[in-house]
Order: sequence, then structure tokens, then C-alpha cells
Amino acid sequence: MIRRIALSAAALAVLLAPSPAKAQTSDGWHDDAGWGSVSVSADRHRITVCDLSNDGRAVRVEYATSYLQTWTIVDSNGARWGCKTDSTFFSRITAFKLYEGRRYGSCRPSTWISRSGLG
Repeated sequence: MIRRIALSAAALAVLLAPSPAKAQTSDGWHDDAGWGSVSVSADRHRITVCDLSNDGRAVRVEYATSYLQTWTIVDSNGARWGCKTDSTFFSRITAFKLYEGRRYGSCRPSTWISRSGLG
């Protein structure tokens, strides 16, 4: 139990560290790195990660929710072009970070979803 709490705290710290990237709120939030992209729906319940190239490297996204949980999704077909979608039921997505590679690799700055973008 302590190990799980420590791991969750470490993952949340990784999401909190870098400065926020720009995001557009009209159609949700989006970050594109050329090798991969991530989109969050305007209602903040659905997130999609896409691998945009067939380069042998997977793309993943780590995201945090309003219930203070962190989750990771990897594009469904590994290192080939494709996308994977996940959703929340009660909580809302509050931040996300796009990574190249299944476990390690380069990453984009965290994107924070602000309340000011809500209608």
C-alpha cells in the first residue's frame, strides 16, 4: 500500500514539474509533437493519444484527474501509427504530459487544464 502511494506521488510530481504548454479550450485541449499527439475533450472526460509515425517507438501520455489520480495510456499498437482513447466517468482530466517511448524517452511540457476555459 505504501509503495502504491509513493509511486502515485512520484508520478504526480513528474506531471507538476515543468511549465505548462499552451492549450486551446474551444474544442478541448491538444498537444502535438510531430511524433505523437494527445487530445482531451472539451468536457475533460475523454483523452486520446496517437502515434504519428512508424518509427519503432511507442507514444504514451500520463494524465491526472480531479480525484488526484494519475493514469498512463500507450497507443494501442505499440510503435506503429495509431491511437488509443481512455475516459473518466466521475472525475475530470486536469493535466497531461506526452512522452515518446513506452517507458523512457523525450517528453513535452505538462499541459494544465484551467477552470477559466470552462463554459
